Amino acid sequence: MKLKTLLFSVLISWPFMMTMAEGEVNMKFGKPTKEEMQMTTYEADPEADAVVLCRLTDVEYIIQENGYLVDYREKCRIKVLKPGGTRYAKVVVPYMMNMSHGSKLGGLRFSMFANQLTAGPSSDLGYDGGSMTSEAMGDYSDESVEDLKATAFNLRNGKVVKSPLKKADVVKKEIDEQNYQLEFTIPDVEVGTVIEYEYTIHSELFWLLHDWFAQREIPVAYAKLDMNIPGYLMFNMEEHGIQRLTCTCTNGVVRYKLVSDPMSNPVSAISNHYVCVGRDLMAMPKDDYVYCAEDWRAGVTAELKQFRLRGTMQMDYAKTWEQIDQMILDDEDLGKQLGDHSPLRDVLKEKKIEEIADKNERAVAVYQLVMNKVKWDGTYKMRPEKTSETLSKGVGSNADINMLLIQSLNDVGLNAVPVVLRTREQGQLPFNFPSLQKLTSFIVGIVTDAGRNVYIDASSKNGYLNILPENLLVERARLVMKNKRSMWVNLQQVTKSQKSTLIDAVLTPDGVLKGKQTIRYEGLAAQKYRQEKGIDDFGPEATEISDFTLQGQVADGVITICPFPNPMKGSPFKADSRKMPVEFGSTGKNHVVINIALPEGYALQGEPRNTTIVSTDKGLEGRYQTSTGNDKVMLSCQFSINKLTHSEKSYGDLKQIFDLFSQYNTEPLVFKKLQ
Repeated sequence: MKLKTLLFSVLISWPFMMTMAEGEVNMKFGKPTKEEMQMTTYEADPEADAVVLCRLTDVEYIIQENGYLVDYREKCRIKVLKPGGTRYAKVVVPYMMNMSHGSKLGGLRFSMFANQLTAGPSSDLGYDGGSMTSEAMGDYSDESVEDLKATAFNLRNGKVVKSPLKKADVVKKEIDEQNYQLEFTIPDVEVGTVIEYEYTIHSELFWLLHDWFAQREIPVAYAKLDMNIPGYLMFNMEEHGIQRLTCTCTNGVVRYKLVSDPMSNPVSAISNHYVCVGRDLMAMPKDDYVYCAEDWRAGVTAELKQFRLRGTMQMDYAKTWEQIDQMILDDEDLGKQLGDHSPLRDVLKEKKIEEIADKNERAVAVYQLVMNKVKWDGTYKMRPEKTSETLSKGVGSNADINMLLIQSLNDVGLNAVPVVLRTREQGQLPFNFPSLQKLTSFIVGIVTDAGRNVYIDASSKNGYLNILPENLLVERARLVMKNKRSMWVNLQQVTKSQKSTLIDAVLTPDGVLKGKQTIRYEGLAAQKYRQEKGIDDFGPEATEISDFTLQGQVADGVITICPFPNPMKGSPFKADSRKMPVEFGSTGKNHVVINIALPEGYALQGEPRNTTIVSTDKGLEGRYQTSTGNDKVMLSCQFSINKLTHSEKSYGDLKQIFDLFSQYNTEPLVFKKLQ
C-alpha cells in the first residue's frame, strides 16, 4: 500500500503538487450537462454499471468560545449506465449520537484530555487548570444530518424531467446506542438517470475527523476533499490507497465572532487548508479475497494529535503508542478491571486449577471453565462489561468474555494481558501515526518467561491455544502490559492451518478405487472441521477416518480415474489481471498422499509427473509427485500458503500456480492392462 503522512502544522505546509484541471468537471449541482444526460458508457471502464461523475466534500470548522463545531457538506452526482447501477438510488449516511466525552473513542471511557496541560493565567475563558472536557463538549455530543436534497434527472422526449426525493423515502435507523444511519431512496432511477444528492452532517464531535474515501466500488471520474481546519486543532493524517490522490496544504484563515459580544468585529484565526483530489479512479468493488476493500481504496484517515481551546494552553491527545497504552490501562471498563479478581475465583480454587503444573494445560482448564459458563454472542467489541454482569447474563461479546478470562487466568498464577487490535474486516491500523480511535477489539495474551506467548479469544470455540479466527489474524496487534513495555505482535504468524490426507486404496479391474481415508486437521483447520461437524471439543488437532470409494471409467481394458477425493474445481482466479491484492484467511498447508494398489497386469500410462513451483516471493508453493513400482502408484500433492497478503503485482504468479494445481487435481490417471 502506498502511504503518505500528512502532519497538520501552521509553520510547515506540504510541497505544492499540480492538480488536475477542474474546468472539465461540472461542479454546478442541480443542472446536469447535456453530455452527462446523454452519456451511455464510461470510456475508462465500459463494463461499469454506474460512475461517480463528481463528488465534493467540504469540511468546515466553526470556532466557538468553548469549543468547535464541524460541518461536512457532501455533494455527489452519479450516472446510471446499466440495470445494476440502479442500486445507487439508495444512499446510506452514517452518523453518531449520544457520544459522551467519557465513551466516545473505541468504546472506552476515559477523559479525552488525559494528557492535558494546565491552562495559563492569561486564559480569557477563566479556566484554573482543571479539566476542560465538560466545558468543551458538555455531557453529550451528537451529529445530525441536515439540508438533505436529492433528485433523479431523466430524459423524456428530449426534455430533462426531475424527480425529487420525497419525505416518505427517508428513514432514520438506530444501529446501536451511538451509531445511527439515515437511509433514503431516490425515485424514478433507471438506466440513463443522473442521480444527484447533497446533505450536511452537523457535528459536535470536532475531535473526530471522518475518514474520507475517494474511491468506491464503481469508478469515480472526479472527487475532491476540501478541509479548512483551525490551527488550534492538530491532526495526524494518512493518505492511503493503490491509486494516489493529489493533495496540497496551504495556510488559510477562519473567521468567527464571539457569542458573548455579537456587536464586535469578526476575529481571524490561522487555519490549515487541505485539498485532496482524485480523478479517473478505477472501480474497487468488494472481493471474496479482500477482507476490507477500503484498505486499498484512495482516501484520507486522520486522528487528533493536539488540541487547545481559544486562549488556553495546548493539550496533547495521543502522540505516541505509549500514551495510548496508558489511556487503555486507565480506562474504567478495560484497564481498571485488569487488576480485579475473577467472579469465578472460588470455583477456580475448588477445582484446584492453580495446581496444574503445565501452564498450557492450566490455561486450557480456565478457558473451558469460562466458556462453559458464558457463551459468545458473535460480536467483537473493545469495551467489556463488568465481569460479574457478564457471568450473570451467561452471554457476552468477545471483550466481555476475554476480560473474564484475563481475571481468571491471573487468579491461577498466569500472566494474562489484553492484546488490542483492529479486526481484519474493519481494516488496517494507520501505519504512520498512533490511533486509539481505530482499535476495535482485544484478545487475551498469556505472557511467558520464555517469550513464547500464548494467544486466545472467546470466539475461538472448538479451537485451542494459539488458534484464532481468521478475522483476528492481523499483522499488527499490541500487547499492553502494566509496568512493562508494551509490544507489537504479528498474529498472522501465530495461527496456522494444516490438513493432511492419507488414502490407502485398491484399484479393481472394473474401475473401483476403494480403501481407507485418514484426514488429520491441525490448527485452524481442526477448529473449522469441528464447527462444520458440530463437534464440541477443544484441542490442537482432530482426526477423521472414513471409507473411501471412487468409480472410474473402463473401456477396452483401460481404466480412467481421478483419484483426488475433493479436486480443486477450477481456479478461483479467472481474470487475467487484478486491481487489488489477494488476501487469504490464514497461512497453512494442504497435503494429500494417495497410495494405489493396481490390479494384476495393469500399469500407469505416461511419464510420472514431478513438479515443484514456487512464487517469486515464496508466498505460495506447490509440489506434485508421482512414483511407481511393485504394482503400486503413489501420488503426493502439497499446496502451501506461506503468507496472507499477495500484492496485485504478483497476481500473475499466483494465478499460474492455482491454474496449474487445479489442472493437476482434475486430470484423470490412465491405467492400461499390459499384453
